[in-house]
Amino acid sequence: MEKIKKLIEQASKLVNMKPLPDDAEEQLNKIIEQADSDVEKSMLSSYAESLFVERHS
Repeated sequence: MEKIKKLIEQASKLVNMKPLPDDAEEQLNKIIEQADSDVEKSMLSSYAESLFVERHS
C-alpha cells in the first residue's frame, strides 16, 4: 500500500509541475510501469488525462 501512495504522489507532482517537463509523458509511463497490479496501473493512468489537459491548456 505504501508503494502505490508514493507512485500517486510522484504522478501528482509531475502533473502539477509548472512548466511541464518536455518528457512528462515518458516520466508518467515509467511511474505507471512500477505499479504492481492492473488496478494500480489503471489508477495511475488517469493522470495521463490530467497531463494531456495541462499540456494543451
